[in-house]
Amino acid sequence: MSNRFSFKIVVAGPFAAGKTTLITTVSDRPVVGTEAPTSGHEAAVKATTTVGMEYGTLSAGDDHNAVELDLYGVPGQERFSFMWDIVGMGMDGLFLLVNGSSPESWTESASVGRYFKDRFPTPVVVAVNRATDRPDLVDDVRRAIPIPGALYLGFDVINAEATRDAIVELLLLMLDELPEEPDEQLDAYDAAIEAARAGEPVTDHFMAEVQ
Repeated sequence: MSNRFSFKIVVAGPFAAGKTTLITTVSDRPVVGTEAPTSGHEAAVKATTTVGMEYGTLSAGDDHNAVELDLYGVPGQERFSFMWDIVGMGMDGLFLLVNGSSPESWTESASVGRYFKDRFPTPVVVAVNRATDRPDLVDDVRRAIPIPGALYLGFDVINAEATRDAIVELLLLMLDELPEEPDEQLDAYDAAIEAARAGEPVTDHFMAEVQ
């Protein structure tokens, strides 16, 4: 019997938090995106921005125990918030990305986090970008963006291993939310998690179900 698991993760955060870089860093397939040129003060920060969504995947395991995480990045600007509701349907977890070097953006990050948490009550990881080995900065973000039950951690999106580990932490929270399963099913979960941690490639893609 093969055990194959698929989960939908929404990667959210304000403009220029690093969402596109995160998905591009870990996706094992070309990222599908909807980038458009920026204008006004945003153009001074970066040349393009997501206006619809971005999609990538992080797959791991083998034909016996495998997991596929579908990563959906949403626009950071509130004027595109209609996409948040569209993309959020059926999500299993929220990866809220916070720019640790931009405290002025934390209020907006908190607003995005509340929006998703109120509408889609799923497990949440608040990941502080540019905060590797900075527990003090992570604590500052925890105070500024209080989300009950969320896991807070620091990392850097340009570090593929650290980014993968951060996403796996969200996977662990999502698995904790699943109904209790027989021991053999729990063993399959454990194997899938270890595969994700190791970054082992999956030989094929699969449907969102346990076979």
